[in-house]
Amino acid sequence: MRIFKRLKFLFSHQILPILGVCFGITLSLIVMPIVEQNCHKDILSSAEQQQTFLATPQTADDYEPVVYLNSKPKNVPHPGKTQIPRARYYSTELGIREKLFVGILSTPQTINTYGAALNKTLSKHVDKIIFFLIGTTELENLDLNAGYVVTFPDKREILGPFNMLQHISEKFLADYDFFFFAKDTTHIRGKKLLDFVSQISITQKVHLGQPVSADSLYCMLDAGILMSHEVVVRTVKDLEWCVQHTFSESDSDNFGRCVLHGTDLSCQASVQGLIFESHLVSKYDNLETSIQKSSWLKDLKNVFTLFTISSPEEHYLIHHYFSQQELIDNQNNLQEIQDKISNLSKFLPENSSKISWPVGIEPPFKPHGRFDVLPWVYFNTTHNFLSTELAVITELKGLYKLEIQDLLKSTTHWARVALDDRYIYQKLVNGYKRFDPTRGTEYILDMLFLEETTGHEVLKRINAVRPLNEVEIVPVPFVTEHTRVVLLVTVKASERNDAIKFLEDYAKACIEKQDSTVMLLVFLYGPQDPGKGEKEDVFGPVKDLVNTLVNKYRSTSPKIAWFSVKTIGKMPPHFAIIDLVSRKLTSESLILLCHVGMEIHSDYINRVRMNTILKTQVYFPIPFHQYHPSLAYNHITLPDNVEVKKDLGHFDTDSFEHASFYLSDYLSIRKQVEGFIPMVKLDKDLKNEDLYTSHTDLFKIFLQSKLHVMRAVEPDLRIKFRFDPCDLESNVATYQECLHNREENLGTKSQMAKEVLSHLEQTSKEGAQFNGIL
Repeated sequence: MRIFKRLKFLFSHQILPILGVCFGITLSLIVMPIVEQNCHKDILSSAEQQQTFLATPQTADDYEPVVYLNSKPKNVPHPGKTQIPRARYYSTELGIREKLFVGILSTPQTINTYGAALNKTLSKHVDKIIFFLIGTTELENLDLNAGYVVTFPDKREILGPFNMLQHISEKFLADYDFFFFAKDTTHIRGKKLLDFVSQISITQKVHLGQPVSADSLYCMLDAGILMSHEVVVRTVKDLEWCVQHTFSESDSDNFGRCVLHGTDLSCQASVQGLIFESHLVSKYDNLETSIQKSSWLKDLKNVFTLFTISSPEEHYLIHHYFSQQELIDNQNNLQEIQDKISNLSKFLPENSSKISWPVGIEPPFKPHGRFDVLPWVYFNTTHNFLSTELAVITELKGLYKLEIQDLLKSTTHWARVALDDRYIYQKLVNGYKRFDPTRGTEYILDMLFLEETTGHEVLKRINAVRPLNEVEIVPVPFVTEHTRVVLLVTVKASERNDAIKFLEDYAKACIEKQDSTVMLLVFLYGPQDPGKGEKEDVFGPVKDLVNTLVNKYRSTSPKIAWFSVKTIGKMPPHFAIIDLVSRKLTSESLILLCHVGMEIHSDYINRVRMNTILKTQVYFPIPFHQYHPSLAYNHITLPDNVEVKKDLGHFDTDSFEHASFYLSDYLSIRKQVEGFIPMVKLDKDLKNEDLYTSHTDLFKIFLQSKLHVMRAVEPDLRIKFRFDPCDLESNVATYQECLHNREENLGTKSQMAKEVLSHLEQTSKEGAQFNGIL
């Protein structure tokens, strides 16, 4: 009974939805046949109309299309949401501008003298500097050294300032907050001027300079005129009026009249409590003598410009003088800050760390374990001792020698000042140095002095620190990882098997991955080696493999070629090989010198592209050389690839056979040294004995150029062990260098000592004599 009541309750609440579903199904069954019948009639009628249209003959004169473009817009608006164009940079959208623009009026006669001097002393301190030439319309006949130079079609010198304003209004008006105008006979203290404008509000109307006279409304253009963005905008609005009212012989009057007309703002000598100071350099100043004797005017500390310079050398003299004064001021300020820090140290808690010496420089690095201890290197005035694990003694050369000389010079000067000239420096007894990555290079010097009053020798220990400078970003030209690299590989007859393995690896690493590379194999034939066209070509298997790879990867267009060179039995220098193959390549080629014993890694080739910069830098990587397998792997099965580990190899700093450079850079440098290193144009030129006895390599040639030679450790340049034979017929220096490199690449000291001891133990048991170990 309870079940029937529950069913009745559920049925009474669900009756309406059920009736709705049933009514909908019934209605659809009645309406669908009628709708399908009407659709079928419509389809038939459209088909009949189409047949009638196709049956009607068409002629060329029945229909001539006419296109009306006059009443239609060129850009048809597309329906949808309108997109707001966004600026490329945040600074553009937010209206952020650079701080200071400097425009200099110059002439064709002074642009390479006064202009070049001003550009060198000023360009590093301002955001933009442009020289505007008046009196000429062509730059082709001028050898310019002054950076950005602009000429005007109007040769009238009197209109030069207004042509300058017109050019600025078209190109640079919206990019800078302040504009400074002067002539190339005006020396401008760039850093002080930039600090000055940084203190002025950008909303301030600025027309600043030195008035022509006490009651004049115009600023003197020779002394320099500083104008804010708003003042320049108002001035350039009516430049035609300025040109029409140019009747004075003075550029200052014409320029000032134009500014006054556009802004109703007369020349100001100060703004927001800041005073603009200038100084007229007269012929009585005698700059060179006054600066050398430090007897120049002392009240010029706050001047921004010095005008009417009489020679370009005075630009450099004035710049040197103010730089020296700023350096003295900075040293005094630094000493005051150090004294304050030292005086405050006594108020620190007892458990706090003490202030390190020198004050203001990072404290010495604290090692966390015995493997982190920074080693000290012992040195004297000529050599370093135990600088590395493998070097017992190394001679001080180049910058390393200059480092020690500068250190001793600075130390003796400090000792003379600190000890009131009571001691005379005699010699360096002991020297210790270490490089601390947190603070710089530290030195401990034991120096022998002679006491002037008594004549006794006194030994004093002096600590010195050469602190690290602030890291700066050096601007370089743009480079890309898509540059095509030409792998130049030299192959000797004894390296045929290695060349075949090298080509197979190259196909997997570069051709299959479609890397932008080209391989040029240089086959070095000996005097007796069968060459091209003979059945027993010594490089025949390598050439066959090249043809096989070209046919196999024909779809990817692999570029592999070879070049044959007939030698006299000696290994030619790398520059001689490049001379021979240079005519086969374009001057824009990026060349990478390779060897068949190296492993090919795409990361290494990409770093070559990034570190080799046209007309700027060449790259000489430091490879990782594998040790002798019997020593490094202790007779264990050798892996297929070279592993970068301390006991398996080392970074060979004496290797210079791997390099990358642009061919155009090499050719330009090669012409400079052609006088004492003749060009190698044909194979017969390799008979010149001077090529093998001069001991000149590619690295030394690039060092003589203005290009930056980058030398860095390259972990992806890995060289498999090879036992290079040393040529007894070469000069003594080359032979000794070959022996040294061969010994360095054998193994570590512990590995070689262990092998020697085991060999001695074995020979003592067998009673044999001591022979070669490896």
